[in-house]
Amino acid sequence: MITYPFEAALFVDAVTFTRAPNAQITIYDEADTAGTTPLVLTDPNGLPLANPLTSSPDAFGPNFRAPSMRVKWSGGGLTGFLSSPQAVLDEAKAAREAANTASGSASESAASAAAAKVAAEAASATAAGGGFAVDPSNPNVLLISTKSDGTVAVDPTNPNVLLITV
Repeated sequence: MITYPFEAALFVDAVTFTRAPNAQITIYDEADTAGTTPLVLTDPNGLPLANPLTSSPDAFGPNFRAPSMRVKWSGGGLTGFLSSPQAVLDEAKAAREAANTASGSASESAASAAAAKVAAEAASATAAGGGFAVDPSNPNVLLISTKSDGTVAVDPTNPNVLLITV
């Protein structure tokens, strides 16, 4: 079972707001609005921890792990909520990863669309005659198309150049 870490809280008296040594709070799932089922808690090492939690003589509660990312605490006539900082961080990382994946997919789609456009324009030019384009299936091949009465010849002054006449 996945558990989420929670940091020690300072327990204070609900009336005077002074430290509350040896005070108790009970930890529930945040959805347990009636506060009927205390959560099973463990210490950071995974050992069982009593629920309700009891503060130390200095009024600090223990670090604990709970099976919920967000918990409700209740004690001394007060109720509040705590979120696991690790759970929040994990969710932020997952959101960033999903955004990066979506961004990469969008970039790949845009590049594929641009390549498809170039290939379509090349096919159109060569089909109509009188054009040239890079072969979409082999970027090292140049396609040359002439009109029906045109010819292709090697330039007598430069053997690396083709002359196209129409």
